Amino acid sequence: VLMAPASPLHAAAFQQATIKRLVVGREVYINGKAARVNQVARSGQQVRTGKSRAELLFDGRATGFMGRSSVITLGNSCFRLSKGAVLVSGPQKACLGSKVLGVKGTTYVLTRADDGLYDFVVLEGQGYVGPEDGYEENQDSTSSGSGAVAAGDPSGNTTYVCSCEVARFTADGEFVSQGKMSSSQYQALLGRHTSGQSQLPKSSAIQEAFSRCYSG
Repeated sequence: VLMAPASPLHAAAFQQATIKRLVVGREVYINGKAARVNQVARSGQQVRTGKSRAELLFDGRATGFMGRSSVITLGNSCFRLSKGAVLVSGPQKACLGSKVLGVKGTTYVLTRADDGLYDFVVLEGQGYVGPEDGYEENQDSTSSGSGAVAAGDPSGNTTYVCSCEVARFTADGEFVSQGKMSSSQYQALLGRHTSGQSQLPKSSAIQEAFSRCYSG
């Protein structure tokens, strides 16, 4: 696979997602056609799952794991989730309407419910949702892997989400609510992706992130 020349992290473009693993059958599609392992979906293309799940590699730098019955569309700087759920570990942004969902040392899950609302769950690190050209998007991202809690957007236009918190947003990325993840929310989240923790992506970091937020 040919890769674009390296660029500073804060200017990095999102160009592709590689299918790394199909889980429980082969109901994974790129633009409506059956996908195969190591096939690459590029900006502007849609990735969809049926009864299967799919492990992805975003631009060789972030792991993604799509749950059952999920749909994402790849863009130049983010992906958009139109249905279902996707887990991400690493520096991969999503877009909610005109807002950007960004991360700092983060493992997170983004879910879109039937009512169109988004649930943004941070399992590790810190996430934020703010304007495309807002405070966080204009910061130097070279320290984004530190996991440090940011001082915050002085304008108040950015919502920050910490480990084991759930924040809800509208389809346009407008804030609705926020709080600590409950045990029932945890079990529902896990069920979106697996029939047990052993079927999570084969990454100790992801499995540890899930365990960290388990409240019994």
